[in-house]
Amino acid sequence: MTDRKTGFGAHAFGVQKRLRSLVIATAVLTGAHTGMAFADTNASEPFETSNSLAGNYLAARVAATDKNTQWAVSFFREAIRLDPDNMDLKLKGFLNFIANGDFREGVEIGTALQQGDAAPEVVSIVLAVDHLRSKSWASAEKELDKEWRSTLDRLIAGLVSGWAKFGQGNIEEALTTVDALSGPEWFAPFTQYHGGLLSLASGNTVDGIRRLQEAYDNPVTSQAAPNTYYGAMVALVQAYLQNNQADRALTIINRGLERQPENNILLELKASAMAGTPSTLPDLTITTAARGAAEVFLNIGKALDRENGQQFARIYMQLAHTLAPKSDNILLELAGQFDKNGMLVRANDLFSQIAEASPHNRIAKLETALNLDELGDLEPARKVLDELIATGPDDLITHLSYSAVLARHEKYDAAITVLSGIVDRIDAPKRYHWNLYYRLGIAYERTKRWPLAEAAFKKALELYPDQPSVLNYLGYSWVDMNINLQEGLDMIRKAVELRPNDGYMVDSLGWAFYRLNRIMEAVDKLEQAVDLRPGDPTINDHLGDAYWRANRRLEAVFQWRHALALDPPEADIARIEDKLNNGLDVVLKREAAEAEKAKNPDKG
Repeated sequence: MTDRKTGFGAHAFGVQKRLRSLVIATAVLTGAHTGMAFADTNASEPFETSNSLAGNYLAARVAATDKNTQWAVSFFREAIRLDPDNMDLKLKGFLNFIANGDFREGVEIGTALQQGDAAPEVVSIVLAVDHLRSKSWASAEKELDKEWRSTLDRLIAGLVSGWAKFGQGNIEEALTTVDALSGPEWFAPFTQYHGGLLSLASGNTVDGIRRLQEAYDNPVTSQAAPNTYYGAMVALVQAYLQNNQADRALTIINRGLERQPENNILLELKASAMAGTPSTLPDLTITTAARGAAEVFLNIGKALDRENGQQFARIYMQLAHTLAPKSDNILLELAGQFDKNGMLVRANDLFSQIAEASPHNRIAKLETALNLDELGDLEPARKVLDELIATGPDDLITHLSYSAVLARHEKYDAAITVLSGIVDRIDAPKRYHWNLYYRLGIAYERTKRWPLAEAAFKKALELYPDQPSVLNYLGYSWVDMNINLQEGLDMIRKAVELRPNDGYMVDSLGWAFYRLNRIMEAVDKLEQAVDLRPGDPTINDHLGDAYWRANRRLEAVFQWRHALALDPPEADIARIEDKLNNGLDVVLKREAAEAEKAKNPDKG
């Protein structure tokens, strides 16, 4: 159910349902074997494919379009079996094998493509990774030694070549190769960072610090490649600690904690800096060529992910994982890629591989719990979340996430318990604590404890004045209760000014006008809200009510019917049907009579 005040609702598995229907339709239209069986996106059982080449090929393309590489690979594999000499088929399937983590099969296909002169440039990068994982440094260099058409591939090849030279002990050649890379301004963060890592790995701490400081100070790094910026920051801190410059390390750490006050790695580094020794956390220091090359693919993958290049982001992260399968940092990021595509079982398998001692372990367990909940396993999810709360009573993210899970199941009393547990421990709330009070206010409002809810919302605004979500919720609540009408309307207006393209907030403003009997203004805003959120049943229902009050009866009926077709909350269905059968006036009159009777039962 989606709430009109917040816009938060239960996760829908629309991607998987759409994918399954499209694949089945494709198979039928191409004459594929009608006994084809389809597993759920998150199932681990093998897929039963078709005996039709065209059916398997088209089903693979549909799955690939939906970024479900698990299905795509299954169908491509069968299509290639049916037509093993078809280079075009192998070309289209190649990247899906890599993105899904089927590296060995991907290498076999890439080799065949290269031998048939049908290979795109990325094949050379994949084959170079195959050489790197077996420490065949010279072979990797040879694979990467070419004229690259793609600027990005040229950067990747140059950085990876630098690490291959390092693997052979040629540190000067490695740095020369990296330094020689010229291109757009966004090259510099990567060349400065990896030059610094190479120097540190070779034992030249002073040169490493110089190069990493350049990457850290470069404004392009934080803007275009925040993952690389963060990596440079952590590596620079470690380098300063190794060079007995704890004061400089602390300055950088404290600056980072201003942005991320609960970052476990930064907190651990701060403890090390206070003790004057480098951190012993795993995966913070890069010392091998394979791990350095893996860092290249991780950095590029994260940068592409920010630019909506999700398909290639996962490919590069899989290459990173191939080179450094035990890196917790890479495991976390790769799991996140599967998570984004709704492949939650695959994501949880990767999360489970993150070491207990890793600073990423808590976030991995949290993500696992959230995925278990989405998969319908609420009790196992709650068990993990309870353990995280017990071991991290001041962990803000876990408390907020747990309360969101409970709210999704309308367990608001339990959510209050979770949120109150951390609120009571905070002596001096900071701006970033606003969300605790906001969520607590929602839980109090849903359990009909309005004075407590109102106080929580006001506290959230005290910490973060003009926070749009809080303004919208509190303002709407006041208008809905017919109190503080002008102040409530002003709050909602402010929220819409701050987020003019948020359909839920525009709906709140329209509904506030409706409750204030300003029907023409209500119609105008609710039409805008429907344009912004055409698939929301509640907003369409609201517009239907406004149309009726504006004497646009046919349009009202259309909107109500449309709202019913959009799968509204169960509690709203009967009322919408009542309006369709009897009209809004009759429904409102009956509701007013029932409310009066509830207030004065003796008169009934």
